[in-house]
Amino acid sequence: MLRFVRWWLLILSWPAWLAAQPAPRTVKDAGPPISTATDSETPDGDEVWESARQTLAQAPNETEALRALVTVVNLQRRRGDYADGIAGARDGLARARQLGDARLQIDFLYLLGRLYWNLSDYPGSLERHLEELHLAEALGDPAILARTHGGLGLTYQRYGRDEDALQHFNRGLDYAARAKDERMRASLLNSLGNYYLGRRDYPRAIAIHEEALHLREGYGNRRAIAESLTNLGLAADAQGDTEKALSYLNRALTTFEALKYRRYIANTHRRLGTILRHAGRLDDALAHLLTALQVAGTLESAEVLAEIHRELALTYEARGELALALDSQRKLAAATEQLQREEDRRRMDELRARYREEQRELQIRLLRRDQDVKAAELEQRRSQNLALAAGLVGGVTLLGAVIVIQLVRLRAERKMRAATERARAQAEAAEALKSRLLQMASHDLKVPLTALNATAGLIARAPADEANVRRLAAGIQADTARMRTLVRDFLDASAMEEGNLQLHTSEVDLAELARSAVESLRPIAAQKEQPLALVAAPAPMPRVLADPERLRQVFDNLIGNALKFSPPGGAVAVALGEAGAWAFAEVRDSGPGLGPADFAKIFAPYQKLSAKPTGEGEDSTGLGLFIARELLTLQGGRLEVQSQPGKGAVFRVLLPVAAREPAGAARSA
Repeated sequence: MLRFVRWWLLILSWPAWLAAQPAPRTVKDAGPPISTATDSETPDGDEVWESARQTLAQAPNETEALRALVTVVNLQRRRGDYADGIAGARDGLARARQLGDARLQIDFLYLLGRLYWNLSDYPGSLERHLEELHLAEALGDPAILARTHGGLGLTYQRYGRDEDALQHFNRGLDYAARAKDERMRASLLNSLGNYYLGRRDYPRAIAIHEEALHLREGYGNRRAIAESLTNLGLAADAQGDTEKALSYLNRALTTFEALKYRRYIANTHRRLGTILRHAGRLDDALAHLLTALQVAGTLESAEVLAEIHRELALTYEARGELALALDSQRKLAAATEQLQREEDRRRMDELRARYREEQRELQIRLLRRDQDVKAAELEQRRSQNLALAAGLVGGVTLLGAVIVIQLVRLRAERKMRAATERARAQAEAAEALKSRLLQMASHDLKVPLTALNATAGLIARAPADEANVRRLAAGIQADTARMRTLVRDFLDASAMEEGNLQLHTSEVDLAELARSAVESLRPIAAQKEQPLALVAAPAPMPRVLADPERLRQVFDNLIGNALKFSPPGGAVAVALGEAGAWAFAEVRDSGPGLGPADFAKIFAPYQKLSAKPTGEGEDSTGLGLFIARELLTLQGGRLEVQSQPGKGAVFRVLLPVAAREPAGAARSA
């Protein structure tokens, strides 16, 4: 069975910075710092990164190398390199376990917990932090315990377990007070302030963030000070004090620009845009958002882009620019889809690694069991051989019987092994099919579903704009028709590959069915100004043996493909005729045609050809021609194709003619 895992789409927007040991360095501050050493930063993040990598490369021994790796992984998390950070933290944890260093194990477990938190994998984050807590309690260091409880508090908060989160934040503050570590205490106060900010307890949140700001000003961490100013600005905006919110965020922006922290710069411009939109200053809000978009373009971060496009959609909508708002919603959908693809790929890699490990363990157990069985069989055979040797004189008949028994057993074993292999192959094929269909469905259905949601929202916000509602409703109809076709193709492909497709054959009027298909697709052709014609046969068409519903599906696929791949204004025609014992219908288009490489895979499932759809929003799953040919084959028909590059294509549907009645005979009712 295919096991489903949780997919979480949005990485939280408030950064969480750590501080690592043993040397001073810049770290994220949404959770407790990585060590008690320092919470300082340097103006140029690139210099810190290069210095950390050089320290790692020049480490004199394994312990120093692992300490340097803690710094590198911590910086990778701050820079947003989550995949590399997780790989480095796992490697460091395995090496720290071999070394037997509990302190380093705790550091890498904390980093893994925070990295999984950044990726919204809260089960993975909680698992690492709980393992970290077990080791930290054995170590008994109050500074480490403060950091661990802070990480657990942030994770439980995202789980929605607010009471547990608050308990861990307060316990972390108690341990920070015992350790007399002001940096760690400020970091925990920042987390606690954000906790109350999320619960809309603004007076308490402001008081806690002001205390954290006072501590940070005392030890001079400019980045941490700017983050506290940001949180105070968000609280002021929530209370409706626009000018104070703008003042806090502009001070924070000045610091982030001096430190060259592009991610913080983009997020601060976005937050300024949000505050200005709330205040009705839409032109100023748009200016900040466009600046944020420009900075975010240098980050290659789908997370940051998604948040900016979400705010742009709201701002354009407030300005009455609905077309731009819808465009921003589509870009938001694309950025969110990229985030999910990255998360899917990471989770799939992790699942594959776990699966390979489980398979290795299973193989080891099977080999050991096989060795035990073989040893037992060998001992049994030795006993049998001794018995046979003792009675060799009168045991020729018995020997023959033993040989026959062994041959029978070998044949039975071969049959059993073959049956097992067939069952395994069928199970693997079914699993692969399910995975392939789920991946295609998640990819091809996600964007139209997001567009439907965005369009419905625009209609709800402006129901009186009749012209705009009609235009958006037409878009909804197109998206739902596309999703209906996708789902039908996925189900048909699955049924065909498993041999479960059912047909109901009867005599069908091919000409009438072709005419009905052409008429139903004329509105789609009209949208691209494509003439769609039906060319009748020179003589009355005979009836054919087919499943009318499945035959109509074949025509819809072929005519739909012809319209999709023909340019706007290009002609498409359906011609009917008879050839011997066959009746045929040809779908002729004026598209780009097919090349030799296309003919090698034209009827294979999940294959996309060189021709591209010519209309906006059109795409292809690579299943249409595969389904059409399989449906015709199951009905005793054929699908032929003729094409040359640049000269369009002709797809010919051939079906056997039904038995003709004798002249003058009356057809029974």
